[in-house]
Amino acid sequence: MEINDLRIFQVVAYEKSISKAASKLGYAQSNITMRIKVLEHKLNTTLFTRNNKGTIITLQGEKLLKYADKILKLIDEVNEEFLPAKIESKLKIGATQTISASILPKLFTLFYEENPTTSLVLKTEKQEVLLDMLINSELDGAFIFGENTSSKVKEVFSFKEEFVLVSSIRINDTSNLSTPIIVNSDTNCPYRKHLEKWLIYNNSKPTTIFEFDTLESILSGIAECLGISLLPKSILPKNNNFFVYDLGDEFNKLTIKFVVNKDIQINSFLKSFINIATRCIGNSID
Repeated sequence: MEINDLRIFQVVAYEKSISKAASKLGYAQSNITMRIKVLEHKLNTTLFTRNNKGTIITLQGEKLLKYADKILKLIDEVNEEFLPAKIESKLKIGATQTISASILPKLFTLFYEENPTTSLVLKTEKQEVLLDMLINSELDGAFIFGENTSSKVKEVFSFKEEFVLVSSIRINDTSNLSTPIIVNSDTNCPYRKHLEKWLIYNNSKPTTIFEFDTLESILSGIAECLGISLLPKSILPKNNNFFVYDLGDEFNKLTIKFVVNKDIQINSFLKSFINIATRCIGNSID
């Protein structure tokens, strides 16, 4: 019997859900299910049953849980006694791909300098997924764009991100584009929406729209003269041959907000991250 299988069993038992246990442990649901089956095979018993109410522990599972709690507690005590100091805490921050590339490397570096024993986790997802994760307490905070529609989320600080139109070829008239546009395939991407507003404002209709899933593929498409795109100025590679064009006062900046679950108390590590971020890029709301 492997100790890690006992830990997986313990988390599933207390979470009463395979999916919640997978999210908490950072494993795929299929891995969790497989390890539980391995444990059941070794013990020749059924530990859980599943129904529409979730994952229910059996009587045999309850017996094993008592042993698992004792065993894992003893192992944790041994580790604390003989192994080097463990990470004090874990801070989980969510952001879309572009925000992750533009500001978080700098913020994470500054945070690590002041909190070297705190583990940092970056979750890169679509904005609607990030908000769901925040509401379900799977994130400590997240960077979002636009108006927040959930009463469970509150804004802590915001900052302005500068945007430019990026191309590998010279554009004589940005209000009369004849070049294909490259956008994120996510229709709710804040940068895609911002570009769409700018195109409508200029009565401009691109000949073709290419949709890519990643920031890297968008940059590669621009570099190969496939089309142009709207991107934060801060993420453009150094020593590139791109042409950049200002969008005008009304469109050259976009407000990005950092939000938290308003029902969760802000701990010292998240407070440190917020203080560092507001010093560098943002304005505090409270």
